[in-house]
Amino acid sequence: MEKDLKMGALTPKGAPAEEVLAELEERSAEDVDWRTGRILTGLYDPGEKAHDLAVRAYTHYLAQNALYINMYPSVGKLEREIVASIAEILRGDAEVVGSITSGGTESIIMAVKTSRDWARANRPEVTDPELVLPITAHPAFHKAAHYLGLRTVVTPVDPQGFRADVDAFREALGPNAILAVGSAPNFSHGTIDPIDEMAPIARERGVLFHVDGCVGGIYLSLLRRMGESVREFDFSVDGVTSISADLHKYGYAPKNASVVCYRNRDLRKHAYFVCSATTEYAVINPTAQSTRTGGPVAAAWALMRHLGEEGFANIVRDTEKATKRMLAAIADIDGIEVLGDPEMAMFTLGSDEINVFELDDEMRERGWSLLPQFACGGGPANLHVSVCWQNVAHTDAFITDLGEVVTDLRRRGSAIDRDELAAAVAEVADKPLDDILMRIAPLAGLTGPDLPERMAPLNTMLDMLPADRRDELLGTYLNMTT
Repeated sequence: MEKDLKMGALTPKGAPAEEVLAELEERSAEDVDWRTGRILTGLYDPGEKAHDLAVRAYTHYLAQNALYINMYPSVGKLEREIVASIAEILRGDAEVVGSITSGGTESIIMAVKTSRDWARANRPEVTDPELVLPITAHPAFHKAAHYLGLRTVVTPVDPQGFRADVDAFREALGPNAILAVGSAPNFSHGTIDPIDEMAPIARERGVLFHVDGCVGGIYLSLLRRMGESVREFDFSVDGVTSISADLHKYGYAPKNASVVCYRNRDLRKHAYFVCSATTEYAVINPTAQSTRTGGPVAAAWALMRHLGEEGFANIVRDTEKATKRMLAAIADIDGIEVLGDPEMAMFTLGSDEINVFELDDEMRERGWSLLPQFACGGGPANLHVSVCWQNVAHTDAFITDLGEVVTDLRRRGSAIDRDELAAAVAEVADKPLDDILMRIAPLAGLTGPDLPERMAPLNTMLDMLPADRRDELLGTYLNMTT
């Protein structure tokens, strides 16, 4: 009897293992090759030997379920040792505790959840809780507020350094504020908020303060321990009550692994969800997840044990040197500039002369992966760069290609008719989302669920839209096509 099945992953008959693996190999050929050393965002590779060790550790713990601490106590021990190391480099005392999550977003969600429940217990008069954060704070805070019923109060930043405006921050801390945020650094521009000024203000107002150290918590701490001057941001700052630090970013562990640390157990107790009031087993969760493999925990632990502080310091040292060479070379390239004054191995490229989205397309043609960012918070559209250890050997090639591409774009001019795109956007600005998609999709090269090969027209159009309209449009399009 024939079955009417969609041609998804589940087919009427199974396939041999070798055939399945061969198909995966074929499909992944379309992806960016993470081994090239030319990915400058979202990839953190510790090198072949360390990578192989992490894979072996990960697969060794693949079947262990970290939910069942009674069955797999070794996972809990590995977690405690990792958290203790992160708390120590963040200059926390013996009271600091934490948990391992699936990434920076979950760490941030848990910090917001913890503050909400802490406020319910300690500030019951607050019925409309607010989360105060700079415009440069990570979108995960907005996601957490959306999920958990908090109102966001967004504050401006210095348009030169993209750091939080302390006076505006102080003014925003109203009677309903329960949590405030600073970044070390912000992902967009690589600059550290004045946390040593912000956190004490929050403490005076009875407001918890979270430091988003997802990208910089480990890296900046190691820089300081190496003798470099680093702006204060960690538990040594009066008023800091929690910090997130990703293991799978500059901790070089495989995804998904992050740490969220709390000042003490009195605060962390509000992170827990415990339920034994059903016919099911007792659920005890310090994070949003229940079932989770022990693989990321074991891999992160293995890399820490293998590299040691000396190994991590060597990686940071090499990465800092490469970053400074890039920044010095970019300063000599006419037509492009680094926005702000980045404080670690990440920065953004802006330009008054060329379309940075076209620069992104051209660099992608040469094998480089950067991250486009829209104009926001007083800053222009830009391209984000995160320099990691695997990029170090390719520093000269990046500098050469960037210089050649910028020079070529300046010489030949933009291929995008901004006036035409702006007119199309203005024409449908107040129309229903479906009408907008029908009008601008062809101009942007969108013909289906797959993104166009050249993204500059699409990104240029999106950059012209107000952020709220852009968000609606992106959500609608993805919902229609995926």
